[in-house]
Amino acid sequence: MEPSDEELMARLAGGEEQTLALLMRRWEAPLSRYVRRRCYTCGPDTDDILQEAFLQVYRHVHAFDPALRFSSWIYRIVHNAMVSRIRRHARTSGHEPLDEEALMVPQGLSADAELSARQLDSQVREILDSLSEVLRETFVLRFLEEKSYEEIGDILHLNANTVATRIRRARTEFVEKARKRGLFLEGGE
Repeated sequence: MEPSDEELMARLAGGEEQTLALLMRRWEAPLSRYVRRRCYTCGPDTDDILQEAFLQVYRHVHAFDPALRFSSWIYRIVHNAMVSRIRRHARTSGHEPLDEEALMVPQGLSADAELSARQLDSQVREILDSLSEVLRETFVLRFLEEKSYEEIGDILHLNANTVATRIRRARTEFVEKARKRGLFLEGGE
């Protein structure tokens, strides 16, 4: 049986440095996907963001609270690394060019038959771009990364009521904008 993330963190804190490589292999793909979905302009810097995040895990291994879920902790670290990257980029370039890498479509989203997958990706991206930063962030964590309300609260440092409100608002706004474009959620929602 594979050790849990929390067990690996305890081993890392105890000096077993090779456990960091296990955590990196386990979390690289989902965190990379999260960065690309959450921060459209970060695509070329995804590897750098993840490298910085895993360095932070190593540097702050003793700050990890085993009472919390590792997933929430690592997503928060990646979130902070993205924010830092965006701020650095904005200071040096003065603007944020759009990364054209395709966004994966949320599970359960459908469109009229003639709409190609690429067009659907583009439409979903435009809808997500039109959401406010806080609603987009919440939407991505809940519906694309499939995080629980509790995990979202841990990642964003929000209480349960605020998370629930933001998820409801993000979903409502996304669905309304999707319907205006001829997109709809399966199941008649």
